[in-house]
Amino acid sequence: MNTARAIPAFIVGAYAAMPSAPAEQAEFYGLLATQTWIDGLEIPFPGDLEARPAWLAGRLAPSWHTNTITAIPGTMERLGANPRFGLASPDPAGRAEALAFAERVRQAVRRLADDCGRSAIKFVQVHSAPTRIAEPGHLLASLSEMLEWDWAGAALVIEHCDRYIPGQPPEKGFLSLSEEIEVAQRAGIGVHINWGRCCLETRDADAAAEAIERARSRGVLKGVVFSGASPSASRYGSAWADAHLPATWDEPCSLMGARVIRDCADKALERHRRGPAAEYLGAKICVPPSTALEDRLRMIRTIFDTIRSSAAQHLEAP
Repeated sequence: MNTARAIPAFIVGAYAAMPSAPAEQAEFYGLLATQTWIDGLEIPFPGDLEARPAWLAGRLAPSWHTNTITAIPGTMERLGANPRFGLASPDPAGRAEALAFAERVRQAVRRLADDCGRSAIKFVQVHSAPTRIAEPGHLLASLSEMLEWDWAGAALVIEHCDRYIPGQPPEKGFLSLSEEIEVAQRAGIGVHINWGRCCLETRDADAAAEAIERARSRGVLKGVVFSGASPSASRYGSAWADAHLPATWDEPCSLMGARVIRDCADKALERHRRGPAAEYLGAKICVPPSTALEDRLRMIRTIFDTIRSSAAQHLEAP
């Protein structure tokens, strides 16, 4: 832990803020690699991890020891083709397909370790798909099988997405946080909280702080990533879309402002709270396409600085 910064580890979902031009992508990775406050990336699967793994390995700074993988892009792609796909599916074929997809993720983790010459991924985020019909027992069975596999040093975590709520159009519509916490405890793994996905589930800017406190009190909180949400349509998407909006100061319709960021950092890191503190925090935001690389970095860095201003008093206290 870098106590001068007062955050145990900070990761960046760089793919959300990535420019479209390949040359600028390499330059953006290079810019991120020079930042001493960044400890790793949140990497989407499949993406470059499967399409050009050696290229991606060359972009990972040797100092980044908290890289994570999120399987949500591939999960949602497969759900679009098969609504019974998922690790929590009651359909045997749908669950088998999800396990086969998880094996692809595992192979990518091992290939990246080989390309980097080290264990390059610390956490792999998995999800409680499918929409509406997910069942906790099937998720536990899938995780129990996956925990027997060799993940090249990476640990599994459940990323909470919005639960299915009758009458409310879901973005993901997976299991509830309570169900995922119960499964995580039984499996012996952790839970990853995304600020925006908690907010859009409940239509409440304080929902993420409550989710953090619940997961931490049950001993399963691993990480928190800040990604905005909005009750109104914006250039990033429709109302309550899982669109990774920037913080309020960069996008006024975003509900992710300084107060809620600090409140979440408090609940994730305060020493006196029940349960272990989060092992990592992070930011994953989209930006307007024409944004300069330095401004992309600034928008992420300001979230880090907001977290740090709150976290310092908790991690540096005797």
